[in-house]
Amino acid sequence: MDPSVYEAAESGDVGFFRRADASIDLLCQKTPAHNSIFHIAAEYKRIHFFRDVLDDPSLLFWAPNKKGNTPLHVAARVGCDEIVKLLIEHAKKLLHIEGADEERGPTNGEANKLLRMTNFQEDTALHVAARCGHVEVVNLLMAEDPGLCCLINFNKESPLFLATRHGFPLVARSILNECPISPSFRGFNGVTTLHVAVTYMDEEWKGIVETMVSKYPDIIKKADDALRWTSLHYAAFGGNLEATQLLMQRDSSVSYILDKSGMSALHVAAYAGHTDVMEEMIRCRPDICDLVNHYGQTALHAAVLGGRTNVIMHSLNVSKLAVLINEADVDGNTPLHLAAIKKNPEIIRALTGDPRVDKIATNGKFSQAYNICLSQNIGEQEIFGSSSPRVLDNLGSSIGLPYFHGQIRRDFWNVPEKDTIEGEKEHEQRRGSRLLIATVVAGITFAATFVDTGASGSDGRGIELEVFYVLNLLSLLSSFFVIYNEIVGKNLVMPTRSASEFTRLSVSAMLVANIAWLSATQRGDTELSLLESVHFIISHIIVFLCFFFLPELTEALRTKEKQRQLYNRGFSFSAWYVLAYIRKKFQKQHAL
Repeated sequence: MDPSVYEAAESGDVGFFRRADASIDLLCQKTPAHNSIFHIAAEYKRIHFFRDVLDDPSLLFWAPNKKGNTPLHVAARVGCDEIVKLLIEHAKKLLHIEGADEERGPTNGEANKLLRMTNFQEDTALHVAARCGHVEVVNLLMAEDPGLCCLINFNKESPLFLATRHGFPLVARSILNECPISPSFRGFNGVTTLHVAVTYMDEEWKGIVETMVSKYPDIIKKADDALRWTSLHYAAFGGNLEATQLLMQRDSSVSYILDKSGMSALHVAAYAGHTDVMEEMIRCRPDICDLVNHYGQTALHAAVLGGRTNVIMHSLNVSKLAVLINEADVDGNTPLHLAAIKKNPEIIRALTGDPRVDKIATNGKFSQAYNICLSQNIGEQEIFGSSSPRVLDNLGSSIGLPYFHGQIRRDFWNVPEKDTIEGEKEHEQRRGSRLLIATVVAGITFAATFVDTGASGSDGRGIELEVFYVLNLLSLLSSFFVIYNEIVGKNLVMPTRSASEFTRLSVSAMLVANIAWLSATQRGDTELSLLESVHFIISHIIVFLCFFFLPELTEALRTKEKQRQLYNRGFSFSAWYVLAYIRKKFQKQHAL
């Protein structure tokens, strides 16, 4: 496109086009994106330009660009309702000129043909206006052709769905209230407009949800394609109490609908931790507490899988839910079993502190929650931390026959239980590794105590040798302590975590002691000054601390990197993507 032509279209200089040489077809000039002068004028909202050239009967007026967008698409995107109105008038005049029956005028189909032109994403101008939130443009197009509200694009999205998904309540309300025909609620992957609307917590969207369920009650039970979730599932997941109330008041039977994994909306609310939503559903339909998913899991199982301690505490105080605390799934796991499998000490505390919980219940593998805790290949301190020793005590006070059967199998038959063999094997390997490392370190450091350094404190190397002796002694004592602990018995002197830390202490002290020894042997007899001595001591302390805390530093850096990656990606995922992950998690639970 000639630069002067582009600038004239951008500024809306109609006089330029009138003065232009008649031999030059300005309408045929295109930019690299195949935009015509009308695309450019629409982009910059040059209303007077369109008003002055409205009598041009050429179809080039509606020529699409490389993306299939007409000037009407561009005007809808920028929200210029005046240009949209002029283009609608131009479409009517153009159809008259092209041979419509002058006695009856153009038919509705002929008059709306240009308004329904789509781009390569199959978006009409109404799709574009709804996506961008331009309510005036939406009203103009909808009034001229209500059928536009029923069209879907390549992604199966209707204008109403796009307005709702992008958070434009004014546009959504206008389509719902002003469209003379029933608009399409369709969205991609079977997600409907109502599914999206119930995820908004604003008061404005509450009225829109109320309009949807009152005018079109059939959509309440519509489920998406991916998870088979209804609008109640989505409201429960988002914790939208008001939307839940509206749905239950209009059609409470929707609470019985299960998704592909057999989860009801009550399961979803429990998994997400929304006790108020659970209360509302149970108030309307008390018997939904009996619903189980494909793995025989109740809402309490779902709460444990979601790590929702607040739901467990709430359920223990609600009679209709409290009766489920000892219900087992198809694998025989009660909520207490699952809490042990998921290593959740808070939920274990809540359940073991209630006398109604069956603490000696066994699952399909004849394991109690206590057995599962012991089979986690780490000690009590590593599972629950130093502040919660009473958790296993509560479980251990109810050890029953299956536990002693396992003990006999291990101690007399030498046949370990299948569900603990892998954990115990790894635990024994860790103990063996600690003992081997401690023995090697003890041997090295013990031998080092008898080495003749051939030096005295007066030859200039006193500071290095003192640091060497102190750290060598620390390493020796730490390794001896670990060896003694392993010889006496399983964590009789100190817990597993402390034994691991003493092993790390002995190795770190030995390494830094050797650094001090090398420094002493490599340097001559020059005596260190006071400042150099202080510098030497501080530097070796820093090196020692770096060695000792290296695992914590590595984990901190790894966690920080993960947080940075999540921040860079942003957490703007679609609700349906999150829900797919939850579904997969519930399906995998059967394998546990």
